[in-house]
Formats: sequence, C-alpha cells, structure tokens
Amino acid sequence: MTMRRLDFALPVGLLIGLVAVGGGAALEGISLRFLWQPTAALVVIGGSIGAVIVKRGAGGLWSALRAAGRLCFREPTDELEAGIARLAWLARMVKRDGVRVLETHAARSEDALFARGLALVADYVEPRIVHDVLERQLDEEDERGAQDSATLEACGGYAPTFGILGAVLGLINVLRVLDDPSALGVGIATAFVATIYGVGAANLLLFPVAARLRERHRAHMKRREALAGAIVALAAHETPGAITRLYSTQAGFFGANSPRELRATAP
Repeated sequence: MTMRRLDFALPVGLLIGLVAVGGGAALEGISLRFLWQPTAALVVIGGSIGAVIVKRGAGGLWSALRAAGRLCFREPTDELEAGIARLAWLARMVKRDGVRVLETHAARSEDALFARGLALVADYVEPRIVHDVLERQLDEEDERGAQDSATLEACGGYAPTFGILGAVLGLINVLRVLDDPSALGVGIATAFVATIYGVGAANLLLFPVAARLRERHRAHMKRREALAGAIVALAAHETPGAITRLYSTQAGFFGANSPRELRATAP
C-alpha cells in the first residue's frame, strides 16, 4: 500500500489567515480574548451545521468533512499509470489466452469502473457500447464527487447569515440594558463578533476548501476518463503499446471535449 504524503497547504494557509486577522485586530488595539465569544460561535457553527444537515443529511455532511480532511494529504496520482500498465498487460494476456481471462480480473477488482469495463470486454460487447456504459459510470462518479464541494459551498453561504443572526441576538440583549449606557459599547461590539465568525469561516475556510475539493475532483475525473478510454481501447483490440502511449497522458475519455470539462469551465 502506498504511503500517503502530507500536504501542508491547507493548515498553513488557514494559519496564515488566522494570524493575519488576529494581527490586524491586535494592531487596532482589540484584545484577542475579546474575540472569543462562545455564544456567537454556537450560533454560527451550530446553525450552519443544522442547515447543511437539512439540505444534505448527516451522511452528506460527514462525507464532506472526510473529503476536506483528505486535503491534508496529497492525492496519489500513480493509480492511473498502474491501471494503464495493468490493461496493457491484460491486452497481452487476451492475445494469448482469450478474453475470458478478463472475467477473473474483473471479479477481483475493487474499482467499479475497472470491473465493469473488463466484464463488458469479456462478454464481447462492442467498443461503442462499452464507451457509452463507462460514460454513464463516469457521470455517476462525477456527480457523487461534486456533492462534497457543493456541501461546503452551501455551508459557506449559511455561515454569514447565521453570523448576522447572532449579531441581531446580541443587539436584542443590548436593548435590554439601555438604562446602563456604560454597557452599550461593549454589548454592541460583542454582538458583531458573530458576524466576524460567519464571514471569516465562509471566506477563510469553507469557500477555499470547497474550491480546492472541486479542483482535486476535476483532476481525479480526468484520470478516470483516461482509464475508461484505455478500457475502450482494450475492447477495440488495440495493441498494448498503443494503450500505454495513448492513455497514459491523462488526455481524458473525450479529450478536450469532455462533457464534465465543459460543465466545469462553463460561466
């Protein structure tokens, strides 16, 4: 099993952002202790989580959190080369032992795309039909993978709103002590801390992480498209050398005209 390498971009970027915000507050003479308001944090974090659970369910939230956690590790990119090499080897085996040898490898594979493609080739399905079936499989994978970034984007949209809600709740509390003018300034300042939490969480954490997930997913889908193209080439009885040369460059299942690529770059 390949050891996963750490990627420090996410924690380092988050740390730099927090230091910048905290440093700016300190330069303005604002005590960092004053910025810690558990009530405001509860309203923003709890409200945003609740809204996301209503939208995507607890499973969707947990999936997005796991995907965000994986950003702390570099995504392995050698699975494409390994898959292409395996298909080239299988092409040689097919020439020697026939396509039925693919059934055993399809049954052992844990990759749904790989297993489905090999099973179709073993059943003598035409390359055009293999292409269409794998295209639908890729569409399903693309839709599932895009949901995690969409969940974090939704949470980023909710957080500032709940920050405003927290500020309103704080102002309501301030209105209860109008008879004490000395407490008004501190009360109003405390109320707006919730807005800082909401806007900060959205723009420093949630939206950037969602964008990073989307870019990683796009790169992952390009590799998956290249693997699907190699399977179609196997169905078309391409030589092992042709499979290696044509599809180890991550050119994609459809090249530059991939529907997923077009959707991702559409305005």
